[in-house]
Amino acid sequence: MNALAKVAFALAVAASTPLLAAEGGACRPETAMIGMRERIVSLQEQMDRIEWTTDRAEQRRLMDMHAKLMREGMREIRRRDLEPACRMEMMTSMMDVMIRHQQAMEDPEERR
Repeated sequence: MNALAKVAFALAVAASTPLLAAEGGACRPETAMIGMRERIVSLQEQMDRIEWTTDRAEQRRLMDMHAKLMREGMREIRRRDLEPACRMEMMTSMMDVMIRHQQAMEDPEERR
């Protein structure tokens, strides 16, 4: 993995972890957020499963499904009328998931 990807990953993790861990974050009172936080948590759990899967065929199937769900999630974030702080929180969380997805697509030997 190149140095830029490592830095981007570190920044995304540092930025998104406190946001999701905080009680409600910037999006707590927004009705436009119904289901979005659960969608992001689901994407993170799917990435956990992908990272632990050793069967390459199963991992590829899960990656394809995860990519589809990420695209749908991004479309939903753009579609909804969110406050800027809330939009930033969701986009940062999605960026974290996308970086993990990209890293999982790399050759396992390359990751070492």
